Amino acid sequence: MKGKMNAVILAAGEGTRLRPFTVSEPKVMIPVANRPILEWVIEALVANKITDLVIVVGYKKERIMSYFEDGKKFGARITYVEETKQLGTAHALGCARSRIKSRFMLLPGDNIISPDVVGELLKKGDGHSMLVTQSDTPSKYGVVLLSGDSVRGVIEKPEEKISNLISTGIYTFELDIFDDIETVKDEGKYDLASLLQSIIPRKKLKAVPTTGAWADAVYPWDIVNVNAKAILRAKTGVAGTVEKNVVIKGQVYIGEGSALRSGTYIVGPVVIGNGCEIGPNVVIKSSTSIGDNVEIGPFTTVEQSVIMSDAEIGPVSYLSHSVLGEGVRTGSHFTASGGPARIIREKEVFELPNIGALIGEDTIIENGVIIRPGTIVGANCRIGSQAKLASEVQNNSVVV
Repeated sequence: MKGKMNAVILAAGEGTRLRPFTVSEPKVMIPVANRPILEWVIEALVANKITDLVIVVGYKKERIMSYFEDGKKFGARITYVEETKQLGTAHALGCARSRIKSRFMLLPGDNIISPDVVGELLKKGDGHSMLVTQSDTPSKYGVVLLSGDSVRGVIEKPEEKISNLISTGIYTFELDIFDDIETVKDEGKYDLASLLQSIIPRKKLKAVPTTGAWADAVYPWDIVNVNAKAILRAKTGVAGTVEKNVVIKGQVYIGEGSALRSGTYIVGPVVIGNGCEIGPNVVIKSSTSIGDNVEIGPFTTVEQSVIMSDAEIGPVSYLSHSVLGEGVRTGSHFTASGGPARIIREKEVFELPNIGALIGEDTIIENGVIIRPGTIVGANCRIGSQAKLASEVQNNSVVV
């Protein structure tokens, strides 16, 4: 590829399938390894010298724009365009037409990608190109059919297994794609899948395979996996206070003003934010991220989980493969163990091999509560002492 390339990042969607974690945040701002998902995307682009970025915003746009501003502190130059009505991904891309003057890269803002993934598309892509990868769960995605290195079809969420090759949702496009968007819009179609199907018979869409790190957040339980991928790229170091008899092994970061009390044992990769109070005698195991101002009481174990900022976990608790939203507070003897679970969402059945609890922001959980694997608890709920939860709890519910 020759010449400088810009990028368009789609960040307008509401992320309804990620609820309860998108009640007050757009999906691209969900923190993994203590940074918004979108920040990891921007970092991968900047690492490849793609610094002129157009971000298409919509749902809760202020949260995105106030965090990233003009992009300077991230090494980028960011401009924003608004999709005032979220009709579909092709429509969102069309909103950026006036800001794009040459061939460009298109990315979703809710995927974790490594810099080498972007580099592969830059090196091997030309004209209209699609980045493809292998997936163990192809039925969640658009399965790609090839003829040589040309895409001959994309089958969205096939019921029967056709192939493990899927689209990552990352592309390079020439400017004429905007004319194609207008054509499908005239037919009442606003999604990228329809756009691609319209151009495949007429233009070459090159498939560029990648084996690099890529993970997307579609459903709440995906956050655990996306966090595990992102945390491998997180920085390390100790800026807080570590008392005597604390054991730290592996890749660990401890933020400013955080205190690890005596007897605490940490095995990385682990990221701990600023102003946290942890311990004494707490165990934190790998692939766990802990936000800012989090308190974890004595004799508690947390592993492969995401604990967002301002949360509080009571003493003698156990969490595994779980996600706690901002401001969640649990009492003592709280249990959310990982394990196999069947979750039904939008009439689809998901068989998950290992997932814990998924708890929305500002929910308060009293002492002795047990939450079974795969249980989703909405935002702003109140869960009484000794409750045992095994089915989804809607936002603002009270369970006694």
